[in-house]
Amino acid sequence: MYFRGGCVRLTRDQRRAQILTVATDIFVEKGYHATRTKEIAKSCGVTEPVIYKHFSSKEELFFEVIASIAGETFNDISFNSANDTENVLTSFVWNKAESVNDNFPLFRRLLIELFDNDEIRRDYYDKFLPHIANPVIAYLDQLKEQKLIKKDTPSKVILLGLAGIMLIGSLAKNLEEKSAFSEIDSKDLNLQMLHIYMHGLLK
Repeated sequence: MYFRGGCVRLTRDQRRAQILTVATDIFVEKGYHATRTKEIAKSCGVTEPVIYKHFSSKEELFFEVIASIAGETFNDISFNSANDTENVLTSFVWNKAESVNDNFPLFRRLLIELFDNDEIRRDYYDKFLPHIANPVIAYLDQLKEQKLIKKDTPSKVILLGLAGIMLIGSLAKNLEEKSAFSEIDSKDLNLQMLHIYMHGLLK
């Protein structure tokens, strides 16, 4: 729990969490360029140097914020080829889709920044995305070696398809309050698309 603008003595971990929470609200509202670390500090009830004790730059702070939807670790998913392949991939897609759904305003801000901000886009793809993608690609490579999935499609292309299901499912449910998919449960929507992706559409 935190108090914006309040004078509360916090531990280092609590202060870091407070900064991330406050920064999330401001980044979502104003975007990356319009957000000032001085404003974040003021809302936290601290001076600006305190922000830089926890984060080396505004960019690092921004990427820490978006880690909540794009780069969190897969603690609940075991990328082990001994486990049921379909269950693992289903868990992966739904884990990420649920995270996006729960943080959609932040996800929307991330998309805007990726389109409009060359520096953010470059660092996201060069430094941030590999942290998310590499464990899944390594898992897919294992499946190919064990002949559990087709070898002719590059693993990064398979991952792109899985990410596309998550992205399209989340956009379909969140962009409009009454969309063509409003009657379909969010999880069911993702699972139906994933089933078509893994098993094919044609009889």
